[in-house]
Amino acid sequence: MRKTLIVMILIMSGIVLYADDIDDKVRELQRLKSELENTENKVKETAAKKKTTQSEIQRTSSLKNITEQNLKKHQSEHRTVRDSLSRVQRQIQIANQRLEGLHQVQNDQLNILLRVDCSYRNQGISHRDHRYLKELILHNRRSIDILGGFKVSLEQAQKMTSNQAARISRNLRNEKQKSSRYNKQIRNLTNQSQKLTAEENALKAYIAKLRQDAAELETLINRLMAESGREPSSYEFTQARILWPVRGEIIRNFGQETRSYNTSVVSNGVDIAVREGTKVVAVDSGEVVFADRYGGQGKMIIIDHQNGFFSLYGFNSDLVVKRGDSVSRGQMIARSGMTGSANQPSLHFELRKDGAAINPVPYFEP
Repeated sequence: MRKTLIVMILIMSGIVLYADDIDDKVRELQRLKSELENTENKVKETAAKKKTTQSEIQRTSSLKNITEQNLKKHQSEHRTVRDSLSRVQRQIQIANQRLEGLHQVQNDQLNILLRVDCSYRNQGISHRDHRYLKELILHNRRSIDILGGFKVSLEQAQKMTSNQAARISRNLRNEKQKSSRYNKQIRNLTNQSQKLTAEENALKAYIAKLRQDAAELETLINRLMAESGREPSSYEFTQARILWPVRGEIIRNFGQETRSYNTSVVSNGVDIAVREGTKVVAVDSGEVVFADRYGGQGKMIIIDHQNGFFSLYGFNSDLVVKRGDSVSRGQMIARSGMTGSANQPSLHFELRKDGAAINPVPYFEP
């Protein structure tokens, strides 16, 4: 009799340990799914950063193209002004040479005129060579004046062209500096985009692994539950329909999929918008198997209804029950909030049948 009792105790202990193992696996599955959701959010953030970086690359490239066009324009202007300046300088050089020649001729003519004056002055004779030389000197004087005026014009043109060349040279330097800055920005942005792409690919690979791990764990949970020796699940609640955990607008539906850059996030439950601090009630009687903060679910409660169903309540601001508590239908278990990955005050609610997420809406009271 005593041996039989010991054996029964050992069997019961084994069943309890087996049940605890299932609960651990369910919690691990929730952790994986929470981590999966967080990682998918990171992928979206990384993709958004990458999109912003690529837009900045396009904007900077457009500015660089404009700068390159301006650079070509200034280079063409610089060549034109440089050629014009060279022509003016050559013309000034020629004018100087001609002026020098005219001055030399004028000096020679003046010397001849002086000698002629000296020869005929004493004799009181006005020779025709004297008149001719005066006319020649006068003509040469006019040529010198005209050429001198032309030289002044050339020198003014040279000054204006030099100023224009200096301005174009400054523009060229500025455009080259801008082009150099844009090239550096594009290189930095391209490196950043490549890093974001690598990060995005790594996160996608991690998401694929998390999904595989979650699928394998869910299969294991179902097998463990089938082999646990528990009584067959009745799948019946204490009443025909379960209660709403809170009353409010459903802002995210079961199975709702958000796509971004070849990844997707699928909701395993519903998000119900309510004011922060709203009373959250148990949808039916059961035992609290988890009551703590949990990743993207924030402060979360899981209730085992011991009929094949589990209910999950996330995003809470405060928990008023603990693990191991027995709760009754309609009993307050938490206050709603905005913890975890919630982006507005709401309650995340899931209903699971043998560990698999199902749409809870058809089970709610009208």
